[in-house]
Amino acid sequence: MYYLLTETFKSQESKLVALIRKAAPVERIYMLGSTLLQRRTESIFTPTSPTCRSVGHYWLLVLVDNVGKCNSHLQDKMENSCRSLLPVTIIVLDISTFGNWLKQGHRFAQTVKEIAVLLYTSSDSPFQSVAYRRQDNNKEVNNLSHAQSIIIIQEFIAGAELYDKRSQYRMAAFMLHQAAEHALHAILKVGTGLHINTHNIDKLVRYCSMVADRVNDFFPRNSQVNKRLFHLLQEAYIATRYKESDGITSNDIKTLMDRINGLYQMAVSITTA
Repeated sequence: MYYLLTETFKSQESKLVALIRKAAPVERIYMLGSTLLQRRTESIFTPTSPTCRSVGHYWLLVLVDNVGKCNSHLQDKMENSCRSLLPVTIIVLDISTFGNWLKQGHRFAQTVKEIAVLLYTSSDSPFQSVAYRRQDNNKEVNNLSHAQSIIIIQEFIAGAELYDKRSQYRMAAFMLHQAAEHALHAILKVGTGLHINTHNIDKLVRYCSMVADRVNDFFPRNSQVNKRLFHLLQEAYIATRYKESDGITSNDIKTLMDRINGLYQMAVSITTA
């Protein structure tokens, strides 16, 4: 289905490539995945039911020659450029880093090289991949790393509960942010082999939704109340240290606690590679 979709929506993907290249110089663009939307119409006037399919979201990997520059800034610039067409989540990596990962047998890089559709390349020269043992596929090491992440998540949740009892709601929110961040990193690592240095919950949720679509259920933004709660969690990493209180209440903490506990259970249950 992945390959059928990219064949069906080639024109749309070409427009995305043009928008990204306009935003910044790039070396390669790979399609990691997409969200397929389907609309089906049924009525007494139609003997058959027309079905319309479209892509609602893309995940892309963009490789750049970007030594010493901020990949997060480039990602935001590229995503904003594409927003006029449709939502896109972009992972930006330096091309030399990606090449080194291939030589080391990094699971994320190997999977992209072997499976992902190449939407654009500035050169016809392929990566010279050396057939090393896939280091990320050492199950014992992966299981140990995952178990350590689970313990860290548990401790942050316990910290949030303690600060809530002490009515230290800003600190409780910070602990929940840390728990969510580590849970999302754990899910992303198990699902893709990738770790990205970011504290941004929104970005981590979008990355993780490539491998665990239900992760979005723990971060609803379908109402003003839910948008406010997500904003409190998203900003807790910085707000605890640099900003005044955002009016966080015990009820806010309890609601967020329930959601982060659900995310924690997902991180526990996800199967290591």
